[in-house]
Amino acid sequence: MGGLNMTTFHENPFKTPEERLAAAALGVRERQFMVERLLYKYPVFKKGEQFIRDFHFPFVGGTHGTGKIGGLLGSSRAGKSTICTYYVESIVLPGPDQDGERYPVLHITATDQTTPSSLADTLATATGMRSLPAKIKTQARINMVLDRLRQVRAELVIIDDAQFLFLGRTRSHLSGFQSFLKQMADLHTLNVLLVGEESVRDVIAGVDYLEGRGGFKREVLKPLGDAGKEFDDFRLLLNKIDARLPFKEPSVLHDSSAVAADIHAFTGGSIGRVMNLVRDASALAMNDGATCIMLDHLRRSSDALVRVGDTRNYFRKV
Repeated sequence: MGGLNMTTFHENPFKTPEERLAAAALGVRERQFMVERLLYKYPVFKKGEQFIRDFHFPFVGGTHGTGKIGGLLGSSRAGKSTICTYYVESIVLPGPDQDGERYPVLHITATDQTTPSSLADTLATATGMRSLPAKIKTQARINMVLDRLRQVRAELVIIDDAQFLFLGRTRSHLSGFQSFLKQMADLHTLNVLLVGEESVRDVIAGVDYLEGRGGFKREVLKPLGDAGKEFDDFRLLLNKIDARLPFKEPSVLHDSSAVAADIHAFTGGSIGRVMNLVRDASALAMNDGATCIMLDHLRRSSDALVRVGDTRNYFRKV
């Protein structure tokens, strides 16, 4: 464990008491990394990862897809960004060859401040360009980025939080983003994956020349439910998360139906909110010198993270 790669995910469970003890004996920074980069590939994660892989390479053993715009959609905190980051990190970055640098997969994030010009700048930076000239028109910047995407042989451009490209935008910015997406797809050298809320689907459906780039193939990720098999899967997810936490003993996440029900009610089953709760409770437990996450740590974390209007008392019993 001393050689832990601090740039990747922590995926491996601790299978024996000895492995747990060894993890708990590590330094705070290594244990913090394990908590903050903990990953278990539960069914929703696997579905999203497989969708990206299939969109990138539609034919197993074939070449990468080109000319299409697709979507990985779902509510906020559904785990979409983590899936994208994991997929990008799984791609071995080829070294430079006789044709120069290669960036097969690019993952960038939009904000409510993004403009067509700044989107071009962000893509340029992601491809290793130092900068674009400051005083050139937006379309000229876009043209330079399109040339750069061809030059680095980009295969898949992932734009995270893509709803920010469309919602609450001026007509000028909206048409600028739509044109930029079309121009990337029309390179016919790469696919464009929009990652964001389900509203992105409605926007694309209303623009023929965007939906026409592949029909907007999409996968919608939904959180696990609180009943039946989905709740069983949710409890298994908590169990698997617990098996990766660097504590001496299993925690109350491990096998308590009451705790699982409270976590689901508190988070709505959203993996992002689950991990926010687990990370915060882990910090409290480590700072207390506890052997594991206890009910009190979850209670204190839920009090600090509770959403506006939520008056339920959580984590009162195991």
